[in-house]
Amino acid sequence: MSATNINRRRFLRAAGVTLGLPFFESFARASTPPSPQRFAFIYTPNGYFQKAIMPENPAPGLSPLTLTPTLQPLAPFKDDVTFITGLDRQFVPGTGVHAQAGSCWLTSSAPQETLDGGFPTNTTLDQMIARQTGSECALPSLELSTNDFADNKETRYFESISWYGPGYAANTEKNPRAVFQHLFGQARGGPGQSVLDTVLASAKDFEKRLGGEDRTKLGEYLESVRATEQRIQRAEAASRRLPRPPLPEPAGIPEQRGDYLRLMADLFVHAFQNDLTRVATLLIDPERWDSPRMYHGVFDKPQNHHVITHTKGDEAKEKLAKIDLFHVQFYAHVIDRLKTVNLLESTTLVMGSGISDGDQHNYGDLQVLVAGGGWKRGHLHYEGRRPLADLWLTMARQAGVKQERFADSSGVLKELA
Repeated sequence: MSATNINRRRFLRAAGVTLGLPFFESFARASTPPSPQRFAFIYTPNGYFQKAIMPENPAPGLSPLTLTPTLQPLAPFKDDVTFITGLDRQFVPGTGVHAQAGSCWLTSSAPQETLDGGFPTNTTLDQMIARQTGSECALPSLELSTNDFADNKETRYFESISWYGPGYAANTEKNPRAVFQHLFGQARGGPGQSVLDTVLASAKDFEKRLGGEDRTKLGEYLESVRATEQRIQRAEAASRRLPRPPLPEPAGIPEQRGDYLRLMADLFVHAFQNDLTRVATLLIDPERWDSPRMYHGVFDKPQNHHVITHTKGDEAKEKLAKIDLFHVQFYAHVIDRLKTVNLLESTTLVMGSGISDGDQHNYGDLQVLVAGGGWKRGHLHYEGRRPLADLWLTMARQAGVKQERFADSSGVLKELA
């Protein structure tokens, strides 16, 4: 993404966003335009405990979903979920195995395209979709994280899954209160006031003294300014449609881990419901972060997820299975919330990790959960090499992104669409 686009995005964030009426699916069905598609990507670090999440001897292709021990919380939503397994990513030597797992999970660069030092980071799938749909919303996308660790011992490559372009990680918001104010706070400038009138007037006066090529450049700049102004005006109009937010303003980060995750998910669900944005990412925790994490209601003391993945013995395996189950329970909660507000069928809800087995650092045989979005249901399993990028290409096409390839894709997943 160009510096101009990045600055425009930062300007929008600084301007603030207001609240609109919920999007009513019944209205969408009664009208000619189809319901807008929404996409949410949830990232869990360090892979999954394979014996508890994978069924034994899965058949290639699409088959009924088997609820393994880890997937048991999805029982009420079995007809809403697709479990995709056997997808691969290629690790690029020269950088950390965990760093690439998260930062390149959604990347649009092929493994050999290392445009960010040794990293193949590039514009991620969520940002590509945001470029396609963001002009219709107050916020192009929403980047969230439930990493509340204060010890920033790792670089952005371990905790950034959304990227504007090579080397440009999207800043995530970790405090629910700040997210609330960002989504539902009063936009600056007041209803009907054009905050960019002065800029536009000065630019037009300056245009008279420019040559043809420079006028073209200035015209492109003014178009970007107008797009920003229109987005601010949409935010202001939204604030007039609904007098108060749909939930109380959070005091900050909840003490209980489960409450924290659910609150952040509820915030992006409300953003979808009010059509403030149609794209969201949520990082559950960074890769390889060795600070012990408390999983309330699961363990009586904090656990180091990364270290446990490299610990032998049955006790460590049981702990990994419990952590995975905790995250799938959260995923089931988000599915339930989207169903409750009648948004699940128009929302593609994804959860996955950039490695499969955390002990072996395996970039192959990845598991991805997909709910909603109108996709075919069941267990979709691939034998042999099928790039993860094929899934992202399939979703990009669904969102209207006109792109022949995505990273190292070989084609769309015809069994899914």
